[in-house]
Amino acid sequence: MKNIKTYETCHGNLSTVVRVGDCNIRIRFISKDNVHGYYATTDVAVQEAIESDSGYGVKFTLFEEAVSPCKKEPDLRAIPEITTWQGAKELLREAPYSIPAKELSSPGKIERAAKKAGIIFTALKV
Repeated sequence: MKNIKTYETCHGNLSTVVRVGDCNIRIRFISKDNVHGYYATTDVAVQEAIESDSGYGVKFTLFEEAVSPCKKEPDLRAIPEITTWQGAKELLREAPYSIPAKELSSPGKIERAAKKAGIIFTALKV
């Protein structure tokens, strides 16, 4: 899980430069009302650079910190006995999956349909 930090300025659309490692990074605070500007990031190095900048606490401050939820991959049932894309296509067209042939017209589409159906063909490579 990543922390999303949002910074605020009372200087409207403020643009400033912070040092991240050996690079200078431009940070733009975007304002809708020309008074309060906001900048959000999940990059820890940028967060540390902003918070160690001389303008932190003077020109801009931490407005909000939230934790972004990580999307959990669904548990996929492995089907190692299918070794060809044609075999995978035939399996997905049968019950209980009953996926139409037009949705299985390429290896990428077969792989996406299988994932949506909750299975993965471990012997196949895209």
